[in-house]
Amino acid sequence: MTSRSSFAVSIAFASVVALAHSFGAAAAGKPAADIPVTTTITDAVVGFPLRVQSDLKGVYVTTTNVLSGIPANSGEWTLSTYYKSKGNSTPSNRSVFIDLTEPVAANPLPPFEAAYVQSLLMTGCTDVGIRLTQIPVNATGVLCPGHFRFQAPNGLWYRLGFNNANYPEVNPLNVVCNAADGSGCRAWTIRPSGTTVTGLDPNPKSVAKLLQIDPGTTLPIADLGDYYVSFLITAQR
Repeated sequence: MTSRSSFAVSIAFASVVALAHSFGAAAAGKPAADIPVTTTITDAVVGFPLRVQSDLKGVYVTTTNVLSGIPANSGEWTLSTYYKSKGNSTPSNRSVFIDLTEPVAANPLPPFEAAYVQSLLMTGCTDVGIRLTQIPVNATGVLCPGHFRFQAPNGLWYRLGFNNANYPEVNPLNVVCNAADGSGCRAWTIRPSGTTVTGLDPNPKSVAKLLQIDPGTTLPIADLGDYYVSFLITAQR
């Protein structure tokens, strides 16, 4: 996503608790445009671990401390495992596993090789004029920018960016609609659009840009190079 839109998203999601309350209102029958979804992160495919995995605690759903949904103010699938408390990012009891062991080239050292970290994973389809609920059911899907933001064990913030408008070498997200109803698409798969295969692992990987970011503005402050990333995420309302 662009730096400007990333900053806007940061402000919009300052309170996961407030969004969870709005989802609860929808469940009670009150009007609300936010869409809660169940997010599943696959850990391995054909016996090979993916570079982005779950925390082994099952699916992700919205709670008072976790957001898994499509908020109306962004229209984007969003999974956040942390929330704001007194101005600080406070981790919940959920996390995401990020593996940075496959640099594309001789990059600067990453903040870690692999770790469970508090994260905000997000599509950016509206940046290219696409709304998730309007994606037609098909096997091809659409290409969307997006990012996987996380706080490393060193306390600093980073993101894996999939916006090829800013970084031409990276691959956008491939977002596929798997099922729809009268209100539009209701089930999505998010996977790499890249086709790179490394070693014996047959799972295709995308190239993503690793950036250190300012936690207050989400603006990039250091370019740490490119990484091969594999993932398979499903979201269903």
